[in-house]
Amino acid sequence: MFFSSHKRQDAGFTLIELLVVIAIIGILASVVLASLNSARAKARDSQRKASLAQVRTALEFYYDKYGTYQVANSGWMDGGNGWLDDDTGDYGTSVVQALHNEGFLGADTVDDPIQNPGFMIYVCAGGQSVSLSATLENPTPADIAFIQTTCNGSGGNGTYNVYGKNYAIN
Repeated sequence: MFFSSHKRQDAGFTLIELLVVIAIIGILASVVLASLNSARAKARDSQRKASLAQVRTALEFYYDKYGTYQVANSGWMDGGNGWLDDDTGDYGTSVVQALHNEGFLGADTVDDPIQNPGFMIYVCAGGQSVSLSATLENPTPADIAFIQTTCNGSGGNGTYNVYGKNYAIN
């Protein structure tokens, strides 16, 4: 028999090797989660834009029928303005519900993925113009600049200054 003066080491990883591997996995996981959160925010922003586009189309149908964007007997104090999907307090019937009742909108609610209520509507020029607004998680400078020029975007109780909305469509 051959005897060695060295002890045989068991095959396996040392503690330091395991710690290095765990640290690398942790770093990679945090990078993936950060990317995933960014993608989720972009998806929610796309959902907001699509929801506002649906309401905008319904408002166009309403305008074609009644000659005004001011949806009768809906919104804040029945004036057709304010939170788009609110029906509490000074809001009798929400604008979305009224559009749904008229047959112009398929859904009876249109909710922001995070905020509730989240969308706003303002009717201006005697019902001849309208602005729908939302708060995007990743607005562009152009989005922010545009909302400040829209109907009730920056004046009085403006959707941008007071309510923090940073995206609008007319």
